[in-house]
Amino acid sequence: MKIEILETVLNGNCPLCGARIELPQNTEESEILACPDCQSMLVVDSRNGSSMVLNEAPRIEEDWGQ
Repeated sequence: MKIEILETVLNGNCPLCGARIELPQNTEESEILACPDCQSMLVVDSRNGSSMVLNEAPRIEEDWGQ
């Protein structure tokens, strides 16, 4: 008998293209990742059970010291 161990994954959807994204169980809030379909940079906003809420990551703006 073969025993298969499945790693629990978290699921989320890209807010820009709607692609389903599977994330490792150890994914944390505020982590930045790229959508595998549209390559948009996303941030993990919150975790609800096995679901993750993803939003577009803020763009890094250059600080001119003003």
